[in-house]
Amino acid sequence: MKKKYLLPRCFKPIGRVLTALCVVYLVVVWTTDLDLDFEYQTISLFGCIPFLDGQSSDGNPWFCTTKTSFQTTLFPIIFFIGLIFTSFSRNKVEDEYITQIRERSFVSAMLVGSLLLILTTLLLYGFAYLWFSLYDVYIFLILFICIFDYRMYKLKKSARDEK
Repeated sequence: MKKKYLLPRCFKPIGRVLTALCVVYLVVVWTTDLDLDFEYQTISLFGCIPFLDGQSSDGNPWFCTTKTSFQTTLFPIIFFIGLIFTSFSRNKVEDEYITQIRERSFVSAMLVGSLLLILTTLLLYGFAYLWFSLYDVYIFLILFICIFDYRMYKLKKSARDEK
């Protein structure tokens, strides 16, 4: 059975590289005093700013053109695209059993992610909860990738042990 929703196999290494670059960048920024925020490279975007005091220059209180950092705009997009490429790329062999592993991993990631969301809703308040909710979409994809890769590793290991 051919799955039409999966990307070609060549997207997986591209996704892994994009994700790894973003993770390395975030670790460097969080653990050092190195200022890699490209503030000098701001870009103008048209977007929604609901908590803007007063109205924008064109009279619209919700949508206006604003200057934003290159980092806060580009890196979340690159990270998300990397996770999508990694998650939804075909494997070398894509049969019914691997499709079943993919579906079970999806359900497991959804259940663990939902449980994590419930726990953080009960335990975190204020900006801590706001920050977690910003990363919640990424957490689901990361969980899916980790669970799927672990199950594929177990499958390959059991196949090697049988030989």
